[in-house]
Amino acid sequence: MSTIHHLRRGEIHHARAEQVYPTLDKGSVSLAIIDGPYNMRKAEWDKFPSWEAFQDYYRAHIAALDRVMAPSATVYLWGSDESEGYLRLPMREAGWTYRGRIIWDKGGSKEDIGKDGMRRWADWTEVCGMYVRNEWEIDTCAGQQIAEAAGSDDRNPVTEFFAEERQASGMSRKELAQHFPSATGKITGCVANWELGYNFPTWEVWQTAAAAMRAEGIPRHRPYLVHPTIWNSDEDGEQYLRASYDHLRASYDHLRAEYDHLRAEYDHLRAEYEAARYPFTHPMGVGNVWRHGQVSGMERLRSEAGDALHPCQKPLAFYERMIRASSRPGDLVLEPFGGTLRAAVAIERLPSEEARRYVCIEPDEDGRDYIAAVLKSLRFEPGDEKNGQPSLFGGAA
Repeated sequence: MSTIHHLRRGEIHHARAEQVYPTLDKGSVSLAIIDGPYNMRKAEWDKFPSWEAFQDYYRAHIAALDRVMAPSATVYLWGSDESEGYLRLPMREAGWTYRGRIIWDKGGSKEDIGKDGMRRWADWTEVCGMYVRNEWEIDTCAGQQIAEAAGSDDRNPVTEFFAEERQASGMSRKELAQHFPSATGKITGCVANWELGYNFPTWEVWQTAAAAMRAEGIPRHRPYLVHPTIWNSDEDGEQYLRASYDHLRASYDHLRAEYDHLRAEYDHLRAEYEAARYPFTHPMGVGNVWRHGQVSGMERLRSEAGDALHPCQKPLAFYERMIRASSRPGDLVLEPFGGTLRAAVAIERLPSEEARRYVCIEPDEDGRDYIAAVLKSLRFEPGDEKNGQPSLFGGAA
């Protein structure tokens, strides 16, 4: 018999994953973090007669995931160096693309080597494979054509006109970019961005660019960046100077109206395109080797007697990183082998503007009562709803 604990942002199921999969809506899960058996043979639930039996066990779970995972989604699959390797074949058979491996470097010392380490290199790591799938293959779908920005569509006249005017002035992109320095005074690629459609120039940019072309470019009667269909070629002299601003503004408004129509279409297409890609935001300066010692102190979940509940509890920081990088606010995250339920804790800690939902499952087969310890650690204190974070481990958030 299963039990469900309803929390602020998700559900914790005291059940087996096989019982919960059928209750999840098809295609509802954007990210799954799986930390199941490793076949290390240290507990009854982690013993398999062969690696083929180990793979078959996971094939059943992978098949269930195929139904509940979104068409574009991510799976993180924890294991030992050996067990994670054995899972690549069944994941690829199910249509998942392997995108790399995260290595947890726990550090270590000579005391950690143990008797087995006397005849091999001491193993101070765990690993996690990253697998993804896309609804559209980016290199073959129409979505690629609208992925960069509205201006990359050949129906947008703005980018082509801006580039033609700059070329007609005789100015290079670099020369024009000097009029739009960065905050540090350096030259940027802003002009290329406007001409390639990555950004749309503001009215202020349009005025500044026109003035720069007029001052430094090849002299001509029609003001730069004023469209020929707007410009009255009979105007000259003082009248030309007085009229240039009005014509420039009219030209800009005309082009902007065309752009706004295209932008509305683009935003619709972009939303579809983004939904068809698995989310990933690379954290600055983070590679695939994550260094963190064994979890200790207040973060370590303990029994009523004070003993550590899990022999190798994952750092909460790892789950926060995975969730932020591989899901979007509002997405559903699944943790079918909950253990210490790091996904639930990480999501409950996220600020409100980054909130995700979760379903975490833990059968508690070894009787350690992980769920009770996690629920106790997730006590909410007055004011936590305001700042979006629960207090953990009895301390301040």
